[in-house]
Amino acid sequence: MAKLLVADDNDLSVHFFIEAIGLAGHRVVTAEDGDAALALASTHTFDLILLDARMPGLDGAQVLQAIRSGAGANRATPAILTTAEESVDRDLSLSVGFVDVVYKPIGISDLHAMISHHLIGPASDENLLDDDLAAEKTGGDASIVAALRGLFASELEGLPGELEGLAAANDIAGFKDRLHRLDASAGFCGAPALTEAIRNVRAELDATSTWPRIAVTDFLYVCAKTRAALP
Repeated sequence: MAKLLVADDNDLSVHFFIEAIGLAGHRVVTAEDGDAALALASTHTFDLILLDARMPGLDGAQVLQAIRSGAGANRATPAILTTAEESVDRDLSLSVGFVDVVYKPIGISDLHAMISHHLIGPASDENLLDDDLAAEKTGGDASIVAALRGLFASELEGLPGELEGLAAANDIAGFKDRLHRLDASAGFCGAPALTEAIRNVRAELDATSTWPRIAVTDFLYVCAKTRAALP
């Protein structure tokens, strides 16, 4: 079961999202405006965030910008923009960091498909750390595993900031080099879900000459989940 933050000032929309997302087996936490959404995102960890484009106080884009520029647990959490205005530009919304746009009203099946696409399921969560794999790579010395995972945690904490610089320069080669080093760290520390995420984002990088924003968002989400699983 995933935990989603839904921020919307329309009671009917909030009721719909609670019921529809609940049918998919997930938990919903709601906020009535942008300021409340930012406060929740600063103190709780979510698997997916839905932000209304127009809310009292901060709007959806402003909330996302504040989350991304902070150091909280949701810095890399995927965020979806929701709106009842057909004039809202999807490409522009994606360019500011949203992974998708919900145009209200939306069918329940379409909403479920979108949520599933942007979530990492429970099976993946269980595969975040593998102690046996880490022991195999380090000769079975638990103290070495603990030390390496401490360094790994620090590496993951600094990664979003590093990628911001690489993204600004559209430095695909630099990102590939960074992934190579991160892959070694994930291998030594027994992080199979991250190893798989690195493989997936590498495939995206090989297929494009521009920054693969959605793939990177998904990749950073796995990084954040892996960091949360570490001591």
